[in-house]
Amino acid sequence: MKQIQKDTLSSMKQAMAAREFDKAAAIGAKIVRTHPKNTEFQLMTSVAELQGSQPRRAFPRLSRLAQTMPVTDRHIGMVLQNLIAFARATSDYQSLITLAEKLHRQHRDQPLYAEFLATIIVEYDKRISVAPTYSPDMLRAIELLESIPESFNRYFQCRMVLAQLYVRTEMADKALALYEKLVALHPDDMTIRHRQISAQALIGQVDPAVCNSLDLIENHNETSTQPYLVVAFLRPQAMPESALPFLESIHDDATQNPTHRYNAAFALARTAEVKQEFETAFSWYKKGHAAHRAASPFDGAAEQAEINRIIALGEADDAKVLATSRDDLVSDIGKDDDPSAPKPVFIVGLPRSGTTLTERIIGAHSDVHAAGEVGDFARAVGDVVGWGTIANQMKRIDRKAARAIRSKYLAAMKGYAPQAKMVANKTPANFLRIGQIRKVFPDAPIVHCQRHPLATCLSIYTTPFANPMRFADDLQDLADYYRGYEKIMAAFAVTDRDGQIFDLSYEDLVSDPETVAPRLLAHCGLDWQTECLEFYRSRQAAKTASLMQVRRPINSESIDKWQRFEPFIGPLVELYGGGDDDGKSSRNRTRAA
Repeated sequence: MKQIQKDTLSSMKQAMAAREFDKAAAIGAKIVRTHPKNTEFQLMTSVAELQGSQPRRAFPRLSRLAQTMPVTDRHIGMVLQNLIAFARATSDYQSLITLAEKLHRQHRDQPLYAEFLATIIVEYDKRISVAPTYSPDMLRAIELLESIPESFNRYFQCRMVLAQLYVRTEMADKALALYEKLVALHPDDMTIRHRQISAQALIGQVDPAVCNSLDLIENHNETSTQPYLVVAFLRPQAMPESALPFLESIHDDATQNPTHRYNAAFALARTAEVKQEFETAFSWYKKGHAAHRAASPFDGAAEQAEINRIIALGEADDAKVLATSRDDLVSDIGKDDDPSAPKPVFIVGLPRSGTTLTERIIGAHSDVHAAGEVGDFARAVGDVVGWGTIANQMKRIDRKAARAIRSKYLAAMKGYAPQAKMVANKTPANFLRIGQIRKVFPDAPIVHCQRHPLATCLSIYTTPFANPMRFADDLQDLADYYRGYEKIMAAFAVTDRDGQIFDLSYEDLVSDPETVAPRLLAHCGLDWQTECLEFYRSRQAAKTASLMQVRRPINSESIDKWQRFEPFIGPLVELYGGGDDDGKSSRNRTRAA
């Protein structure tokens, strides 16, 4: 009998080694029927199921183990890790959250289960939206992690996660203070140092970010490219000459992580740009994009097809509501609105088109909260009609769905700022969602930021975004994407009969803010306040590539920066049609596209 069991177990291991996971799972299921109390057999079978074609079969088995196994059992960590693997494999985070809540209730004195629940909440939130969203669950995760005592053997790891959550939820002071403590306790832990620097740069602590980066570069034989990138873009003149050969070697090593090769190339590019070595700089920018494109392909044809579908659906939706006045439409969709919720305003456009500056001006108004680049609208849509392409979601938004999305979004805005009268959402990519926005919020002002096409595209091309724009890795793809953007905005302009969209020229704004800014505020239904042009005095963190600019008064320094790279931009030059304004204005381009 024992020999039969040994042979069966050997067959299971052989199937696992051969990556025949369904076969291994079937063998394991037979074994555990005769050995239901053998934890190792249960775990092996679960692993096979998770890696096979039917991962959902693992959940009941793992759930039973988690609920019956004492916290002191040496297998408990593996059980919880496999439960997380189940959620990743099936996207069924809700079942896991329900289980984690139950375990936490049953074992409130055990920090392991508080950490487990917090981990699931955080992972689920990030899975739903890369961009931050208002989430009471995230605040719950913070409370859980804050409650974990120092005696817990994973206390340090919990503190690391907590610091990242503070940054994500804009608890800047808590984030910086916690990173200071962690660095003091573990000064040689480079992961902590790197995260501290990222947080400082994101929150606007430029001097500490640069000083800490230079310390790593000059005194700790730094091998990560992140500190070099921080110095290059926040204080390029401070980049040590000795750093350049190291960065070149990182980029030239094809075995390096693509992110490090990208960072190295961009740091070299920015350093050369400051020295006015523009051809060298552009060459390095191009190499950085090539490294990213190799790891993250982009399907330009699919993107253009999606834009065409959105345009067609927008035209069809417009035809349906032609006979309905906006007031009647708002009265129907908004009949269940919470009267105490702040009103929304959406700021859209391509990245680097002035959206951050626009939000800062609006957000400086005493009645407005600037939420930044948040994913709450996309999350509300996905929660109500399901996930998928923007076009497919548009099809599924009927009046009932529109009311539900509206309710969820307004609740999130109230969560950000219960006392505010208006909340600004500055997510540039929402220009693709204007059709959705108009179905849900026909009464919400939309500010469309536009800038000279070459200035916009070159700024996108030369900016090291935290999540690089895949469409920008190739100059032809970038030019095509810009044309698609102009096409969709022109289509939305044609159907904008009630003047919901305000076209804001970046060039006009920076050249005559005293005239343009009041018009912008008036479009949003706001009275003029002189503080709106003193936004740079605010301590609020700016989670954007425009970090340095929003901390200074309005200036026109960046208007013609694209001209330094004009000889090297290839297909982008076709976007510039010339004109009486010498190509400096973006005014009305999309209205005439």
